[in-house]
Amino acid sequence: MKIAFLKKIFKKDYIFLIVTAIAVIFMVEAIFVYGNLLKKENYYTGLNTIALIDGPVYFSYIEQVKDGNFLFRNLFNSNDDFRVFNPFWLTVGLVAKIFKISSPLIIQIFSIILIPLLVLALYKIIDLLLEADKNKKRLCLIYSLFIAGLGIFIFPFVIYFIENIDVMTDLSLDLWAYESDIFMTLRYYPHAILSLALILFIFYFFLKALSDKGYKNIVIAGFLTLLLFSFHPFQGPLIYGLTLTYLIVKFLVNKKFDFKAIKKYLLLVIISLPSVIYYLFILTINRNLYLKSMQNFCPMPNFLLFLISYGLGLILALYWIYFLVKNKKINNLNLFLIVWLSANIIIVFLPFNFQRRMLGSFSVTVAILSFAAIDYFYQRLKSYPLVVKAVYLLAILFFSTITNLYTYAQNFAFVRESAAGKVDQSYLIFVDPNINSAMTWYKQNALASDTILTGLESGGLLPGLTGKKVYFGHPIETVNFETKRAQAEFFYENNDRDELKKDFLKANQISYIFYSDLEKKLGDFQPAQKDYLSEVYKNEKINIYKVNISSDGAANKT
Repeated sequence: MKIAFLKKIFKKDYIFLIVTAIAVIFMVEAIFVYGNLLKKENYYTGLNTIALIDGPVYFSYIEQVKDGNFLFRNLFNSNDDFRVFNPFWLTVGLVAKIFKISSPLIIQIFSIILIPLLVLALYKIIDLLLEADKNKKRLCLIYSLFIAGLGIFIFPFVIYFIENIDVMTDLSLDLWAYESDIFMTLRYYPHAILSLALILFIFYFFLKALSDKGYKNIVIAGFLTLLLFSFHPFQGPLIYGLTLTYLIVKFLVNKKFDFKAIKKYLLLVIISLPSVIYYLFILTINRNLYLKSMQNFCPMPNFLLFLISYGLGLILALYWIYFLVKNKKINNLNLFLIVWLSANIIIVFLPFNFQRRMLGSFSVTVAILSFAAIDYFYQRLKSYPLVVKAVYLLAILFFSTITNLYTYAQNFAFVRESAAGKVDQSYLIFVDPNINSAMTWYKQNALASDTILTGLESGGLLPGLTGKKVYFGHPIETVNFETKRAQAEFFYENNDRDELKKDFLKANQISYIFYSDLEKKLGDFQPAQKDYLSEVYKNEKINIYKVNISSDGAANKT
């Protein structure tokens, strides 16, 4: 009985998938382990080069759950206490609360848990869509996990010719955007890993549903879509648009309208619609949420940079589409791959402000199509000497993975330089023990209704370590960010105009002032000299002051 069970597991590729997932986990978590080896007395947050400033936002969700909350406030937006339901981060926070796990560690734990799920989802979609034997499907899985574009080859020219580089407009996506490929997603935060896994499972069950007579698979796809939209609603246009486009193209190619397929599509939409309605509803009833969504601007780069972002893989994928069309080898499954690639390109360039967010699964269709082309050319080299075939495969491997190898190495370099305090954002990676002690005190003593004024750097970190509100601190989460930044910098830049400053503190219901070396750099404000501020905490590098202003605006020092 046991032998039969083991054979079944082996037959289903579970051993291969487990080994692959473990290898990927070791690669991803090596950065976190390396940072822990370098931290010394600092508090290590585990963040790296990919969307660095977003880490404290997710930490702030976890800290809120630890404090007993089940709905989330935006702690970077001081003038709003509106609460939002997010089942993913609620789950993460509850696990952290129950087992008393720090926010940085629970982020890594959930990544470790979800990586095998993504590997499984990726293999299932490859197994369904790639016409090849098992060994080639396994190779395609490995290839898909690490494929990237050609960004590393244009990077030196960008540095040389552009003086002030804007990451979003001057660099290809594969150098910095987590949505660009799977390996970048794996090094981002766990909700992105789950999001990509769900997208692949949704497509898998959707396609299975179209080929069976029942409704089981489409119901599964519908509930997976409901779950996806509950924490990542950006994927709505992709899921709804791509699947509908496929049905339309399929009807046109086959010259046959399939009413049952439309019913299944509508069932998927109906099941998942509650999540969509919820987010549309809260955007209409809370203006700050709407304004924040408008600030969450994630545009695609120009089309040339987009092409470079997928490089050789996209070139080979387009060739394989040409080959299939020319040789009339289109069937329902490779038609889905073609629609996936072409419709995804159209969707991400539609006039949404979150264009790039819908790019996450694009590298999968590029990988599957390009792998088919790679295998085709390899078969044509069978009569050539072994050295020719080896050079061919090494060239493919080099040009397909070199950019990801570069960004992976840069992650380690960035952590190392941060440990030495040599990069501007070191404070987000390795938190000075004095800052950590001050924020721990604030977490224990401030009320949920309190707001603290800081500079940009401290404000970007504090909610993630304390679960408390700041006046401003994040360019997306903070509504009217530039205005608030200017007001905060005005407060710290000089030691006069106290009446204006008292009015500012009162109008914005600010309860505390954070004063560290980072705030001192903003000007010569001297909080110890102000009768409307009382020092409540002090260590070697940090002072925290309580604001004491009565209802008539007078100082009320206690």
